[in-house]
Amino acid sequence: MLILEPDTACMSLSEIEGPLVLDLSCPICLQLFSDPVSLPCGHLYCSACLRKYMGTDTTRCCCPECQAEYQGPQALLKNFKMCSIIQSYKATTAGNGSSSTEGDGVHGQQGVGPADHSDNVTSGLPLDREEQEPPQTGLIDTPVEPLVSQKKELVDAKTREETAKTREETAKTREETAKTREETAIMEKSKLLLGSQVSELKARLQVADDQLQREEERESEVRAENALLRGKASRLLEQMTELTINYVTGMRELIEAELRPGEESLSSRVRQASEVRERLKEAQLQAESLLTERDSGLFSQKLRQVQPCIRELIDRQPLDELDDKTGLEPKGNSGRVCDELERRTAELSEGLGAAQRSLRNVLNPSEVTFDVDTAHPCLALSDNLKTVTFSPKKLPYPDLPTRFSSFLQVLSTQSFFRGEHRWEVDLDGCSPWIIGVCYSRALARSGLASALESSRSSWCLMWFDNLLSSFEQGHAVPLKRTPLVRRLEITLNFRTQRLSFYNISQCSGKTHVYTFKANLTEPVHLAYRMMSGQPKARITVCS
Repeated sequence: MLILEPDTACMSLSEIEGPLVLDLSCPICLQLFSDPVSLPCGHLYCSACLRKYMGTDTTRCCCPECQAEYQGPQALLKNFKMCSIIQSYKATTAGNGSSSTEGDGVHGQQGVGPADHSDNVTSGLPLDREEQEPPQTGLIDTPVEPLVSQKKELVDAKTREETAKTREETAKTREETAKTREETAIMEKSKLLLGSQVSELKARLQVADDQLQREEERESEVRAENALLRGKASRLLEQMTELTINYVTGMRELIEAELRPGEESLSSRVRQASEVRERLKEAQLQAESLLTERDSGLFSQKLRQVQPCIRELIDRQPLDELDDKTGLEPKGNSGRVCDELERRTAELSEGLGAAQRSLRNVLNPSEVTFDVDTAHPCLALSDNLKTVTFSPKKLPYPDLPTRFSSFLQVLSTQSFFRGEHRWEVDLDGCSPWIIGVCYSRALARSGLASALESSRSSWCLMWFDNLLSSFEQGHAVPLKRTPLVRRLEITLNFRTQRLSFYNISQCSGKTHVYTFKANLTEPVHLAYRMMSGQPKARITVCS
């Protein structure tokens, strides 16, 4: 059996009781718990102390220590375990009080023990073991174990609670750490994706900058071209306006010159008629006044005065008879006016037609009309200069150095030297023909050298005897037989240096015929040759 020294036993007990009393005390009244209750937050208080602390305000209930809110008195739970611990502590404390009193008696005996011990030593008598080590009954028999176990239970409970909290916090920390890592990983992945997107955006930005530069350059070019086009169109429209104004002004002056003499004549006649009327009225009044005169002498005198005027008025011829004799025409010479109108209208039509064709050339770079100054005398051109037909009789064209005289050929008025152009040509379908482009200055106007297909300055397509052939600078290449060609499409692209021909049929649609790889070094004209003098032979070009 373990024997404890008295001082050591007392120190151990005080060390145990001190913290235990604090744990078993109410934080409000600082006394041992009385009817302890637990809050949802885990803190313990005396039921009476807590109710007193709450007072009459039950709208907001909170823990006095951590201020955690709870739902009023119904949330208070009686802590039976703490009640049991308090009862055990009180019983233990009561037992310790009585044991301490007995221990004091023993300590009193021990107070005289040294004298006895000295006496025994002095006497030299040996003492037995019980006498040498008197029993410390008060300390050894004290029930310390229940108190230690209760304290241990409280400490273990707190430890478990703290461990649970620590584990919960650790789990929460781990969860937050995992979440942070996941968010970081997502962020890094997003950054990688964003980085690649930034690179792609930079590349696209560079492409957009290049495209913007090209578009701006193209815009500048188009604006410059449009400015020139606007200037040309404005001048042509002003010319057409001036022609129309001159026509209208001239016709007004002509009509006015024809109508004014008649109006002036009529005005003169009106004045004459008014004067005659006034004189007749005056003579009438004088004659009626004489009819009422009673004095014969005065009557004879006045009659001699008015009689010459009355005779003059009676003998005067009426105005209608004068018109018949003089042959006046108040309305003017309408025939002469109409002749002048036709002449001036023809001049206006010719001027407006030329201006209109020039305006079409400005607005449509692919506009094509045939040049009458190059047409053979047996080729008749329509008013719009887009259709060529055969004329059995030579037309009275002026003899010009630009006119073809050996072959039935004609060139376009316009020349082309850049861009892309497309034309459609309607043919009669039975007469052989040659059509293409050529250098105008290099093509002769008479003799064998003027033939379109043999010139070294032409690229053309020929349909003869149901056979299509191509001629490039005088070299012929047979293509294919086709019984009928009624419509052709011609495309000229200076950027690719290509001249292409397509056959357009209602049955088979658009089919490719041939493409020249022409190295064009100067402006070219559209050229046409009629290879037979058939009355139905004709060609119409559409821009």
